[in-house]
Formats: sequence, structure tokens, C-alpha cells
Amino acid sequence: MARVLKIFFHDACFDGTTSAALFAAFYRDVIDPSTEIRAVGMIHKDGNPFDGVALDADDHACVDFRFCADPKMRWWFDHHPTAFQPPSLRGEFERIHSPTWFFDPRAPSCAGLIQRALAAGWDWQPPPHLVEAVAWADKIDAAQFKSAEDSVALVTPAQRLAAWLAHGRSPLDTSNYVEWLSRASLAEVAQRAEVAPQLAAVEADRARELDDVKKLGVWHGDVVVFDRFDDVGARSPGFLGYLLFPRCLYAISATRTPASIKITVGVNPWSPAPRRHNIGELCARHGGGGHAVVGGITLRADELARARDTLKLLVKELDDGAATSH
Repeated sequence: MARVLKIFFHDACFDGTTSAALFAAFYRDVIDPSTEIRAVGMIHKDGNPFDGVALDADDHACVDFRFCADPKMRWWFDHHPTAFQPPSLRGEFERIHSPTWFFDPRAPSCAGLIQRALAAGWDWQPPPHLVEAVAWADKIDAAQFKSAEDSVALVTPAQRLAAWLAHGRSPLDTSNYVEWLSRASLAEVAQRAEVAPQLAAVEADRARELDDVKKLGVWHGDVVVFDRFDDVGARSPGFLGYLLFPRCLYAISATRTPASIKITVGVNPWSPAPRRHNIGELCARHGGGGHAVVGGITLRADELARARDTLKLLVKELDDGAATSH
């Protein structure tokens, strides 16, 4: 029987899926070409997100997601400053000092971190289609766009696929996408019969989405809030919030599905005003995590009351009295 590798990755995320595809390609090229690779999407939650998750394969890797100290997790790569929860896990990381665990909170994307680590340690260079995907992961995850208009464009396959991934894909969708991207270009994946009609639907839905988001935004100082808790299945506005509310410094979106509740917090990358808060640390205090300028909190579907309270607390902390005219 073929060996099995499980790759745990940050689900519904362009960087997370690119990281998983990159590592899958490396593993087939360098470790064992006959390995069966199973990509498993993960979501952040309060407590240990690996509780109840089976580490039952021949090898395990985790990319763009929280640190797991289980010795079965042989490979780990992340760039989130809040990767160690509780913070005491940082001590485990330093004590064990595994040569196949990599952490760099300065990296624009986890995919870029993986590419550099595998080049240095295994002299492995990814194929051109994955080099392109990594460049896009850097750009998307670090919001390295010239403008809000540029950030929401759906011109390139990468941006169309990023929008598709963010629109409530199933775990099977994202697992399949990781496999496709490990072997083919973003343009080729976007043309697949399983994906192309859904990408067309995402593009067709953009005009209505713009109208909905414009009506939703509620100001609290220089914070704009998009509360979609009552519209189950509605999506986070993402960069659209900054396009439609360019004077905001912070944006908070609150969404839920039948399976989970998500609160996303971000700093407007195009605001001239300096941020006053570390968003990752703020979200970590409520069971989530992230980076200095973007973060999120995921709760169970039955925790709506807690989610509403959390949203109020986040707004109160971010809206700390700064004078703003809209």
C-alpha cells in the first residue's frame, strides 16, 4: 500500500491552499513520489483546533496554521504571530527545535516561507506554475495592492480563485483544489469544469454584492462594521469594505454558516491614519488570531450570543475615541 501524507492547511484561504499545494509538490518530488496525499482544511477556533483531529497517516504536515506540538506533526510552517496558542507552546517549539518546523512572522505569506525553507534545506525549486502562485500568495495575504480597486479586481485567475475560495467552499472543494494546484497552473485550474461555472457565478454576483455591502456598513468612529449574522450563508465583504468605505481605518465583518460563526477584523491598507491596535493580538484574546493588521475569530454555530458579545467588545476596543469625519 502507498504511504499516506496528511497536509493540514488554513482552509478557504489563498495562502493556505497555495502552501498545501506547494508542499504536496515538494513531497512527491523529494520524499516519495508514490505517496497518497490527503489535504485537510482547518479552521481556527477557541482552544486547541487539533482536538479530535486524527493524526493517523504515515506522515503529517501543517501549513499556514497554528502550531501543533504532537511529535507526529513532522512538518510545520507558519507566519502568523499568533501561531502559538497558548503562548507556552512557543517554549515547546524552541525546546524541541525540529529541523522540519519553520516559523517566520515577518514573511508576507506562508507559501513564500515554505518556498525559501525548502530551497535552503532540500535544494528544491518549485515548478513555474507554483512560483507564480507563491507570488500571488505574497501579494494577497499581505494586501500588497496599489489600491482598493486593484485588490477587488477579478481580472486574473489568481484573484478569481481567491474570491471563489473565500465564498464558502466545502472542505472537499478546497482539498480537490490543493491537488489540482499542486500539478497545474492557476489559469488551468480556473478553467476546470468543476470550477469555471462557479467562478463565473462569483463574477456575476459582484454587482449585487457591492450594493449589499454598501447598505450594510455601520460606522463606529473610524470603524465600519458589517454585521451579517442574521443572513446565514452571507459572505464577508473582504477588500470590498475598503473600496466602499475608504475613510475607515478598521473594518469588522460578522458572518455565519450552519457550521460555524466567523468574525474578521482588518486594518484598511490604504488609510493614511496609523493603526492603534495589533489585530492579531486583539483577536487572540477572544480565541482567534492573525497578524498585526488582520485577524479572525471562529466560533461554533451554537455560539451566536457569544459572537454578538464578542463583536460588541471588538468594536468598543477599536473605537477608542479617535475623531473621524466620514
